[in-house]
Amino acid sequence: MNPFIRLVLLLAVDIYIFMNFGKLYGFLGLGVIIFRFLHIFGFTRSPQIYRGAFSEGVAYLKDYQGSYKNPEAYKEAAYLINTYKLKGFLVIGIFYDRPGEVPEEKLRSSIGIYRRNQGFPDPVPKEFESYCQTNNYYSVDLPMNSCIYSTWEFSNSFTMVMGIMKFYALMKKNLEDAMFRKMYKIKENPKVCIELYESESKLEFYIPIANEDKFLVYKKEDSLKRD
Repeated sequence: MNPFIRLVLLLAVDIYIFMNFGKLYGFLGLGVIIFRFLHIFGFTRSPQIYRGAFSEGVAYLKDYQGSYKNPEAYKEAAYLINTYKLKGFLVIGIFYDRPGEVPEEKLRSSIGIYRRNQGFPDPVPKEFESYCQTNNYYSVDLPMNSCIYSTWEFSNSFTMVMGIMKFYALMKKNLEDAMFRKMYKIKENPKVCIELYESESKLEFYIPIANEDKFLVYKKEDSLKRD
């Protein structure tokens, strides 16, 4: 159910309680509703950080340069999955630079779709391959790799953006913490981050803490090396 519709219904129930059972129960109910919706929209939640593994798989990506706020790229990736009925594929984004360290117009990313290597996956349609060839998509095998890992559940665009902002703010702080780096055995300063949309309401974050170079798949003319 749409969270706004749910809010309206709960407020209606709370008004009924307020009018029929007294102000105390009404105010208690209102407090519960407010807390619940602050939680749903991400205000009272924080991403939890774990050590995990990114699963090997194949990705079909298109390279971009500029702001990481690129909704059209994600819409195109979702279009590919829906149009060509690509079973098992998820929307993926790979980001190579840290905002603030690189000018926004030079930020590099690769966005597309990804499928884990498991079972006996169906071959992709030839029409899809033709689309990739004519629209600057390329395929690349991504390896299994040790990562810092987190998840975020969202119910709308606002909640999704809230989770993304919270995750990167938290990771920026953690990577400056010597104890955190020791706990997760981080020797270098990781820059690559992977966002994987596990479903329409769940986002996964992966930051490689070893073999980061295996995820440097950007193919545009601009070199991946930065001064």
